[in-house]
Amino acid sequence: MKKNISMKVVAYTFLIVMAIIFIMPMLFTIISSLKTKLDIFSDPFALPKNPQWKNYVIAWKDANMSAYFINSVIQSGSTVILTSLISTMAAYALARFDFKLNKVLVIVFMLGMMVPMHTILVPVSYIIGLFNLKNNIFALVLVYVAFNLPFSIMVMITFMKGVNRSLEEAAIIDGASYFQIYSKIMIPLTLPAISTISIFNFMGAWNNILFPLLFINDKRLRPISLGLLNFSGERGSEYGLMMAGIVITVAVPLAIYLLFQEKVESGLAAGAVKE
Repeated sequence: MKKNISMKVVAYTFLIVMAIIFIMPMLFTIISSLKTKLDIFSDPFALPKNPQWKNYVIAWKDANMSAYFINSVIQSGSTVILTSLISTMAAYALARFDFKLNKVLVIVFMLGMMVPMHTILVPVSYIIGLFNLKNNIFALVLVYVAFNLPFSIMVMITFMKGVNRSLEEAAIIDGASYFQIYSKIMIPLTLPAISTISIFNFMGAWNNILFPLLFINDKRLRPISLGLLNFSGERGSEYGLMMAGIVITVAVPLAIYLLFQEKVESGLAAGAVKE
């Protein structure tokens, strides 16, 4: 009994310490976003005596963060929609049908998860340049989708394999087509997994700075993650504005994750119980 209590105390203590370690940088950023440069350097960990709410207004308007925010919503939203559509259709075929290349295709997608994006930057850049697709938001979305598909398909396959086949058999007896089974049965039953991959894919596209930096030269098309570079020039010394820009950037994915945390966890546990 005492041993169990001691283990719980150690575990909770460890979790509390880790929570503080992860929360402190975000709190420091929020506090600093309400300070002037002088206040940040004179007493960096103190609460702001005179909160500078105008930092957010200046970052949103003068630093063009509002336009970058819209660009990120378009890019991330399009990535989520395309990835979800393609991955669910591919997973349905691979999870519910037996054909010769089934296992081969599954292995191919598994191998795709093992390829670091940095190792194929050169060929991707060559293809983008060859087809003159620089400064093209749709091309950037396609790159995101290509890198997100392996993980998304594997999650959906695992979940769809856990769906009871008697539902499909009953639908087929009633005269339903395979597309109707996919859209009317599989999609509603796999919403937790779809929510999971959608949230991960949204955050990945929203936070990605590498691909926009390589493929987007037009400042009007920059996503919000790349828009933070505006503070490194003429506003490079205004750390309060920079911190406000960072808070604006991370607020959306953080809010989405907190709102849909349970769906993420249930989707990751998909397939744990087999039919």
